[in-house]
Amino acid sequence: MWHIRLMISTSFEQRTERRNRLVGLLRSEEHWKTSDLREHLGVSQRTLMRELAELRCAGYPIESDRGRGGGIRLNGRWGIERLTLNHQEVVELILSLAVMESLKSPLLTSNLNAIKQKLFQAFPQKQRSAVSNIRKRIMIGDNASANVISNYTTPAQQISESIAESFLGQNCLEIEYQSESGEITLRVIEAQYILLNWPIWYIIAWDHLRLSPRLFRIDRIKSASIVDSSFQLRQKGTFSGNYTPFYKTI
Repeated sequence: MWHIRLMISTSFEQRTERRNRLVGLLRSEEHWKTSDLREHLGVSQRTLMRELAELRCAGYPIESDRGRGGGIRLNGRWGIERLTLNHQEVVELILSLAVMESLKSPLLTSNLNAIKQKLFQAFPQKQRSAVSNIRKRIMIGDNASANVISNYTTPAQQISESIAESFLGQNCLEIEYQSESGEITLRVIEAQYILLNWPIWYIIAWDHLRLSPRLFRIDRIKSASIVDSSFQLRQKGTFSGNYTPFYKTI
C-alpha cells in the first residue's frame, strides 16, 4: 500500500511542478503559441488544454487569441505585476529573502528559496536578465564576529541610498572613508560587488586612489555622492584573494 501512496504523491508533485512551470512561462512572455508551450513542458496538446482549463478554474485570468498570430496569455495585470516594482525594488526584495535564508532560522524560512526563484521567474525575460546580473554581484557571507559588531554604527540613509544608486547604475562614487585607525581619505570608487557579513555591509570596489581592489565597510563611509561617470564591471578574478573566496552570490 505504501508504494501506491508514494506513486500518488510523486504524481501530484510532478503535476504541481508542471503547473508552476506553465504559470512561469505564461508570465515570461506576452503570448505563447500552444505548440511552443507543449515543447517547453514536454506534454501533449490534450494535457496542455487540461492544465490551462484547471488554471482558469483556479482563478488565473488566462486568455486566448484566435486567428493567425494569436496565442495563449496570462493577463499582464494579474498577480505581482500589480506592484509595478522597479529593478531596485525587485533586487531589494530578493536580497531580503536571501538574507533571511542565510540566517538559517528554523521558523518560517523553509520555502524562502522557492519563493525567491518564483519571484525571479515572474518577470519577463529582459527584466530577468538584468536582475540576474545584479544578483551575481551581491554576496552573502558568515555572520560578523562579536568584535567587529562591537563598533558598528548604522549608516545614514542618504549614504545608503547613494551607495545603492551607484551599485545598481554602475556609477562611480566619491566617498569620505574613515579607516580603522581613524584616518579619513577622499576616494573615488567603483562599487563592483557588495558583501554582507551580517549585520555589516561591505563594498568590494576598484579604488581609483590606490588603483587596486579594496574592501570598504559601509558604516565607515562618512559621506557619499554620485560622480558623473560610469564604470564597467571588471573580471571577478580581479577581486579574488582576500575578498571573495568564501562567499556565495544570492
